[in-house]
Amino acid sequence: MNPLDFTENDASGLQPYEQFERLEYEALAEKKRKALSQCQFEGLAKKARHEDDSQAIFDEIMETMNHRRRRKSRKRKKSGRRKGLKNKLSPEVTRKLGEANLHYAHGRYEEAILVLKEVVRLAPNLPDAYHTFGLVYNAFGDKKRALNFYMLAAHLTPKDSSLWKLLVTWSIEQGNTGQARYCLSKAITADPEDISLRFHRASLYVELGEYQKAAESYEQISQLFPENVEAPKTGAKLYKKCGQVERSVSILEDYIKDHPTKADLSIVDMLAAVCMENNVHDRALQHIEHAQLLYCSGKDLPLHLTIKAGICHIHLGNIEKAEVVTSLL
Repeated sequence: MNPLDFTENDASGLQPYEQFERLEYEALAEKKRKALSQCQFEGLAKKARHEDDSQAIFDEIMETMNHRRRRKSRKRKKSGRRKGLKNKLSPEVTRKLGEANLHYAHGRYEEAILVLKEVVRLAPNLPDAYHTFGLVYNAFGDKKRALNFYMLAAHLTPKDSSLWKLLVTWSIEQGNTGQARYCLSKAITADPEDISLRFHRASLYVELGEYQKAAESYEQISQLFPENVEAPKTGAKLYKKCGQVERSVSILEDYIKDHPTKADLSIVDMLAAVCMENNVHDRALQHIEHAQLLYCSGKDLPLHLTIKAGICHIHLGNIEKAEVVTSLL
């Protein structure tokens, strides 16, 4: 199979990113089968460890497609191999790549394409060629084809978060939400500290109607960035939408536990509301009184929490306490 075939939909209509998803899934499944077989053979019962290995997987895919090239050892596939590969480019490939870039710089796009095809034939794992292909087709105004070539380049340089982020932006511009989601996941792997990427992916899940995945994404954001208030609140709403009330309560309670001296009272208000809606008034009251003790010592509770406390007392049959609370309004 020619690597350039990945820039087109395949015979079954799969888009390039879907082809990559399928091949990555198949490669991971094969690795798991081999690992399981090895464990059974050795009589081991170790827990499998999952690691991001997208570069190694993609290299294996590219080697499979390039039938004429000699299969390289796995040892050369470890980190740092891209630098080593570039240093070992043949003079012919280096010359042709420079020639293609020169054609592009002078607007000779058709000539650039012909030379780049030859570069891909000689060095199918070289990301520079696909990146230049992307530049050429973008100059042609064919942004969809350009994106597909950048996708190839990105898979060969999976830690280049800027390229994945560009693919996210272009995918959204083209209205391809599935592809945007795929590229967002890759961008997050490349730059796990960029919280905006995680929020973007979570909101995309909501747009696609995948509320469970969206809720889990917001919960993950809450765990990784505990100072963020919006993540647990949005996650709680989505868990509730999925009918998972206990998980909705849990994500809010976890936020409060992580902030024993100072918490956002809007979290307490939402937590109390969820508990009250599910007739767990004693639990709601417990959270309100806990908030008053820790966060509002010497001060009055906000009005909305005071009203909720009074309603809870009524439902629990504490009429006198309810009257005391409501008298403060």
